[in-house]
Amino acid sequence: MDTSFVNSHLRRSVKVLFPIVPLQVYVENTGIGTQRMFRIIVEKMDMQNLVQIRLTEEMDHSRMFISTIDNAGYERIRVEQSLHVTFQGFIDHLIKILDSCKRNELHLALINENDGQKLQIFEKSSFKNLTHLFLEMEKASTEAVLFHINQTLQVLQEQRIAHSAQIHQYSHEIDNKNDMIDKLKSDMRALNEKVVEQENLIFNRNTEEISRLHQTIKHLTEGKDLEEKRYKAVINGMQEKIDQITVRMAHEAKRLETIREENIALRSQNTQLREETDRMKVDLSAHKNREYRADASLIELKRHLCELQGKMKTIEKQRSELEAELEAEKNICQTKKHALQLTTDELAHASSVINNLNKENMKLKSKIDLRTEIAMRQEKMLQEKEKKLMELSNTIAAIQQEHIRNRTTNEEYAQTVKRIKETTDVIEEKYRRKINDMILKISGNQHTEAVSVLGHHNKQEE
Repeated sequence: MDTSFVNSHLRRSVKVLFPIVPLQVYVENTGIGTQRMFRIIVEKMDMQNLVQIRLTEEMDHSRMFISTIDNAGYERIRVEQSLHVTFQGFIDHLIKILDSCKRNELHLALINENDGQKLQIFEKSSFKNLTHLFLEMEKASTEAVLFHINQTLQVLQEQRIAHSAQIHQYSHEIDNKNDMIDKLKSDMRALNEKVVEQENLIFNRNTEEISRLHQTIKHLTEGKDLEEKRYKAVINGMQEKIDQITVRMAHEAKRLETIREENIALRSQNTQLREETDRMKVDLSAHKNREYRADASLIELKRHLCELQGKMKTIEKQRSELEAELEAEKNICQTKKHALQLTTDELAHASSVINNLNKENMKLKSKIDLRTEIAMRQEKMLQEKEKKLMELSNTIAAIQQEHIRNRTTNEEYAQTVKRIKETTDVIEEKYRRKINDMILKISGNQHTEAVSVLGHHNKQEE
């Protein structure tokens, strides 16, 4: 199975999961255990479930142990060691375990058994070592050992070539640095000579400068005495001015205290004025709200007035219709009266017409009942009109009360309402008078017809 990892063509598909790391491995040999350094590497064939763990002794590369695990091999390990992960999970956990071995948290042991070698990964404990994993290891074939040694030699050869190139580069850099050092040394010698010359020049110049400074200091000392005398006179004058300023500052402090008290009083007055201004603003907003409500009430009154005017027009139209109906009823009554007169004349001349008159009388009675019902309906309509007029009166009274509350701004509307009320009273009185006259006329006609019919009937019987 390990031929896949020693094939030069298939080697291109090999991916290194755990790079070469030297680790200590406990090796058991004929009952004697020793610690040896082994190089461990974990490789995986790309796109395949095939992984190989390779142990190579640090001091003897020919001693190599290999464990190649595929799906079938992992299934056997999973069943024997009661693992609960997939093949990929096993690989991830194996890498984590080897990282723990690098940190000396876990340890490795190569155990000899009858059927070969086993790699044990365990955790040391004071009571008992806890084994995490067993892996069957087999000794690598000569071909595999030579292949991997060859791979190692190639890597070492490449490293040697790279190191030779680096050594050559470092040698070239060292030669350049030596040349630079020689050049810098010659520059340093030239600079030292220049420094000595500069030091001599500077010493001479400093000597001359020091002599000049001594003379200057002498002149300054003499001037200093004169300046001290002058400054003392100035200080005395300044002291007198300071005393005067102190007295003035005391007066100013008193005046400032007075100004501070006045400022406190002004602040209290300012606070009172601000509170008064806030109250004035609140009163102004309340006054504006009242004006707004008064405007709204005025608009509502105008709307009510328009509605009342519309209702007055409707009442006037209904009154005209009722007058027309009354006039028609009056004409009908006149016609009936004329018919009854003709009937009375006919009853006086011929008794044969009495039966027809009786029938006509029955018809007239039914008509009288009908007219009575009409009169009752008209009376009911009159009552409804009176209710409406009462509602109008109540509305007018409410409008009047609202106008009284807003008398200063609504005097003109109060006069209009008064005229409307007077007109309504006149119309109501006129309408009630006409209805009463109509009812009296209807009642009088019915009584007259009944009396005339009874009189003719009595005369016929005599």
